[in-house]
Amino acid sequence: MATSSSQSLRISTSRQAASLTPAQKKFNTLIGRINRQRKRLAEWQEIMPIYQEEVLKTFQPLRDSYAGFQAQMVELLDSHCVNNRFSRLQKEKVSQIIKDVCAELINDHGRDDLKPIANRHSDIDFDDQQEQMKAMGGDVLRAMLESEFGIDSGDIELDMDDPYGTAEKLGSILEEQQHKAEDQRTRRKKTARQLAREQREKEEESKISQSIRAVYRQLVGALHPDRETDPEEHRRKTDLMQKVTVAYKNRNLLQLELQLTVEQIDQNAIDSINEDRLNHFNKILQRQSLELKQEIEEVELHMKAAGGLDPFESLTPKKLMSALRKDKKQLELAIFGIQRDLRLFKDIRKVKHWLKTYEMPFELPDELIFRLFEDDLR
Repeated sequence: MATSSSQSLRISTSRQAASLTPAQKKFNTLIGRINRQRKRLAEWQEIMPIYQEEVLKTFQPLRDSYAGFQAQMVELLDSHCVNNRFSRLQKEKVSQIIKDVCAELINDHGRDDLKPIANRHSDIDFDDQQEQMKAMGGDVLRAMLESEFGIDSGDIELDMDDPYGTAEKLGSILEEQQHKAEDQRTRRKKTARQLAREQREKEEESKISQSIRAVYRQLVGALHPDRETDPEEHRRKTDLMQKVTVAYKNRNLLQLELQLTVEQIDQNAIDSINEDRLNHFNKILQRQSLELKQEIEEVELHMKAAGGLDPFESLTPKKLMSALRKDKKQLELAIFGIQRDLRLFKDIRKVKHWLKTYEMPFELPDELIFRLFEDDLR
């Protein structure tokens, strides 16, 4: 009885052959790689709903709770300032803290009710400042498009409030530009070597299509449910036939574990695949492996963004859940700390004592940051 697992699908070394051919070794390598990739993808597909549920049930409530305590702290410090209970330097420090926390709460938590407090501690209206930041960000993005990609961005509307929509729009523009460049290259007179390579690629594509059709016919012949009188076997083959048909339509028929579910295709048949057909199989498997690799990378990039992790950091489902537990623990400690500080800071003397050790963060003006970034682009 053949197994349905693709892990046993590999070309074995027979008694007659002391070693495998390069094509046979490549086949085994690709099968092993695809098995590992599918396992990795399955792990992500299993953990994603668990992670999302954990974020909604435990992490987000903690985050909202901490934001609420931050708002209370802003209001408490603001009340001390309103009552003129700070020196000039102390008030400067407190105002900087209030502005930073208000910006975070307004932008990330929608606490627009804190804008009047933020405005009391700033020389510029909060909304006006945000508009200036967006305008400068748009200018930097336009400069990048012009310097890096040669795109005249004068007529392009960039909505900095919608980063995903803007990214999608820019992606479409760059894709269109790439298509134009490819069309221009196509119009140029091709060399004999280029024409020969294109002809080889067309022939190779035709052979691959023929191989896929051959496998499809082989599987259809072995799986046709109408030939089965046993009801259980009829259902099994009907299900497999549907999978084969979907795989054929998607040009993904060489999910070769399907062949192992059919008793008529055994290990001997796998071992005796001729070199020419094996080379075609290897090309299809390479494509399949590349597609799986890209799918895994997209999933992992999405989960890194969801977890606030470095996009270049190596990530596994286990590591993601560990990072979530660590973030929850840090939030719990932060909540404990800010609750304690709220009790202590009701006493103005405790606030002043703490301010003696507080160091103002060194920050470049926003205009200078964007100007430096523009200089880097040039």
